[in-house]
Amino acid sequence: MTRTAKGRPSAMDGARSSAAGFFREVQALRALAVAGVVLYHFWPGLVRGGFVGVDVFFVISGYLITSHLHRELAADGRIRFGAFYAARARRLLPAALVVLAVTAVGTLLLLPQRLWEQVMQEVAASALYVENWVLSADSVNYLALNENIPSPVQHYWSLSVEEQFYLVWPVLLLATWALAKRWRHKTGPAQSGRAVLLSVLVGVLVLSLATSIALTAWQPSQAYFATEVRAWEFAAGGIAAILVRRGSGRPALRAIASWLGLLAIVASMVLYTGATPFPGYTALLPVGGTIAVIAAGDPDARLSARRILRFPPIQYVGGISYSLYLWHWPVLILLPTLLGTDTGVIVRGILLAIAIVLAILTKRFIEDPVRLSPPLRSAKLRITLLGSAAAMALLVVFALVMNSSVAGAITSAQTEAAVALRSDGACLGAASIANSSCTPRAGLLVPSTLAAGQDDVNTPNCWSTESVSELRECTKGPAHGATLRVALIGDSHSNQYLAAIEAIAREYHWRVDVYGKTGCIWTAAIQVNSPQWVASCQAWKANLNAHLASNRPYDVIITSYLATSPIEAAPGKSVDQTTIDGFESVWRPVIARGTQLVAIRDNPHPRADYLDCIDRHSGDPGEACSVAESTALDFFDGQPDAVAHVHDAHLLDLTKYFCQAQRCPPVIGNVIVYRDGTHLTSTYTRTLAPMVRRGVLELTGLSDRGRVDS
Repeated sequence: MTRTAKGRPSAMDGARSSAAGFFREVQALRALAVAGVVLYHFWPGLVRGGFVGVDVFFVISGYLITSHLHRELAADGRIRFGAFYAARARRLLPAALVVLAVTAVGTLLLLPQRLWEQVMQEVAASALYVENWVLSADSVNYLALNENIPSPVQHYWSLSVEEQFYLVWPVLLLATWALAKRWRHKTGPAQSGRAVLLSVLVGVLVLSLATSIALTAWQPSQAYFATEVRAWEFAAGGIAAILVRRGSGRPALRAIASWLGLLAIVASMVLYTGATPFPGYTALLPVGGTIAVIAAGDPDARLSARRILRFPPIQYVGGISYSLYLWHWPVLILLPTLLGTDTGVIVRGILLAIAIVLAILTKRFIEDPVRLSPPLRSAKLRITLLGSAAAMALLVVFALVMNSSVAGAITSAQTEAAVALRSDGACLGAASIANSSCTPRAGLLVPSTLAAGQDDVNTPNCWSTESVSELRECTKGPAHGATLRVALIGDSHSNQYLAAIEAIAREYHWRVDVYGKTGCIWTAAIQVNSPQWVASCQAWKANLNAHLASNRPYDVIITSYLATSPIEAAPGKSVDQTTIDGFESVWRPVIARGTQLVAIRDNPHPRADYLDCIDRHSGDPGEACSVAESTALDFFDGQPDAVAHVHDAHLLDLTKYFCQAQRCPPVIGNVIVYRDGTHLTSTYTRTLAPMVRRGVLELTGLSDRGRVDS
């Protein structure tokens, strides 16, 4: 997962001329926050905690918006929702939608077609300001984590959080103010409303912060993007807007507060890393620092931070921070594909300069003209709101149309693969290695690089997903008269052989029951993951083991696993030994009941850019894009050692069908071997069916009484 943060100028339309005045310290905070974010993305090792910039901006938004709305409520007890949302639309949407549209077009021109579907889904989500929900869902989706790439619009997640805040916050404040009218005290309705408002905001802060701390510990990837775990930061800014008299107090104390606040933000950027539990309690440091700087105001004291806060370049960067945030990420993701070179320090410096120029132009010709245009500001509210909705809808429709075209191309590629299996099956994929007389067919590549990522036959009824602990079962082959009763058990690296198993079940009448759960290895060892995920996995394995113990034994159980999955070391044992012992513990009980077990050695892993390499070397992708066998198998697989210690457990090693002459290519016999960085395509797995059947029968000494392979 790539963390992102956002920076943006004033959340209040016309803040530079508002009643609250122009806040130079806020502008400086924007500059600091966006600098942290941009440097973190361009040079991650330089500012390892730059992602905290998002928290700085959430506090600023909470402060400014609450200040604005509180003044309206105190003046006449109402909020002009139409004017509020129209101002937000004029201020935020033009630049955001223009960058989103340019990025969508750039995606079509610069990125491979196989990436369009993911990016266009996120373009639509970003246009509707729900991108954070999409990323949150993907962060707990095991398959999405393996398949998705950092998209050029994923930084819109933080804008989505802010827009959701803008939708809810005015309603919450108005409802609270209305409630306060019933509780008038001697101090008058305004003071009564202020007290009730503070109580509600404190309640939001406490509940959201508690949720943030708990979810960050329980499901950290999901927590990072979730709106509910960020709400307390807006509430903190809102509380400051009501309680703090900006710039009040002794200048010396204000100067100290300003320095301490800046130090807290910079310290979090320097000291925090991707391993820091975040947002949770660790976000208190940048949030507190931001409030301290705002509360201190523009301290006119000797040795204060005033000169830094007012430094013209810093103020300028704060002014373009919104556009710079919008542009920096798509520039970093898209342009390197155009340059066709590794983005070293110099290239990244050029990319950053391009992003800054685009930000300046966007601020000058899009942000300010729309925001300050007298005709637009005086236009009827429904025109502004309808125009905004129409622009958002246009982007969504464009993204959906592009997705539809990709879906059609994928369907065609899948059909081509199916036809190739029927007509060229004797020399396709692994069969080309088994049959030395085969020669590759010129121009054939199945599945295509576009369809490879979706070449997977797993179906929902065969799969217990991340949060599902109950056992799901599906059956392949005949219900009666089966030659062998087989179970396929494990994580996705077991279930990736389903295409081969289905083919065997059809032709040789095996009855195969399939049990699988995303990322969950069939072992007594505990995997390293979030507590919620581990609890679900452990419960699923307990259900599986109970089911196996209480039902008729299988003739054979076939299993495998992703060998790079992290395992928690048992007390007094190494991780490797814990892995071996974990397999032995779950295998022995089922073998003792008369079942034989076949563990398939984990498959080699390709180079990270294997699909890009295949596209670049369409003439001979196998050789040009191969990796050394020692590299492809550079992980510890505990199954061989476990098999050596358990009677009637056998190891099926298919490595020779992935690697030849110490090289492991991503294309074998006209078939793309991998659908992502660790999983096999179902097309290639289907070509392994004869090898899987022969291996199972030879290892176990069983017979399916069917046709014997020559």
